[in-house]
Amino acid sequence: MSIAIFISFLSSFTMLAADDVKQPPTTNTVLIANSQAPALTAETWVKGEEVKAFDPDKVYVVEFWATWCGPCLKTIPNLTKLQKANLNDLVVIGVAASEKPQTKKDPAVKDKPADNPTETTDTKAVAEKMLANVQTFVTQQGDKMEYRVAFDSDGSMSRDWMLAAKQRTIPTAFIIAKGGKIAWIGPANQIEKPLAIALGNKIPGAEKKKSAKVPGGLKGGGAADQSAAPVKKAVE
Repeated sequence: MSIAIFISFLSSFTMLAADDVKQPPTTNTVLIANSQAPALTAETWVKGEEVKAFDPDKVYVVEFWATWCGPCLKTIPNLTKLQKANLNDLVVIGVAASEKPQTKKDPAVKDKPADNPTETTDTKAVAEKMLANVQTFVTQQGDKMEYRVAFDSDGSMSRDWMLAAKQRTIPTAFIIAKGGKIAWIGPANQIEKPLAIALGNKIPGAEKKKSAKVPGGLKGGGAADQSAAPVKKAVE
């Protein structure tokens, strides 16, 4: 399920639950490198202390993921490694914003749809089940997932970040530099070099290559980096 389709679904069942509440206007802001990072508006913090605002003296990784996403699961060990290696300067946040609603019906009541509406019509119940799924997953991961995890039940944070940055797939990571501006946007499995730059650390593998310009104005990469460049490049 793509981010766009999931956000559309979330918007529709949110309106059913509160059709008399005015929805906030849609922003036309496009997020790119050097844009000010949007607010962290996830409703529930599943693991770790809530981050209410960005500390200007820290670097952040905000990764959008889902429990059902295979590539997302593969990034968990690396994010944990990066968090442990930079305890004082880095805050990693995994935002579960694309959980799939559980719409499977009870076989015992499948012949009486009128008396047993589908689960998707009860928005609160759907959100609670998705949250429970995330909580169970994170608990099972234990110390393999040693960074903060938040749950975005209504998709509002995904709209402000993912859709605003024109990202449609997960896992996608945002690196927030010191001062609160976005330094890089791209696949979560490609964050090591731009994150090292944001942290002021030695770039992984740089000693094996000659210093060269990389798209986006960065030094320290080689020609091989250009073919695998992220959607948005890092900034110094």
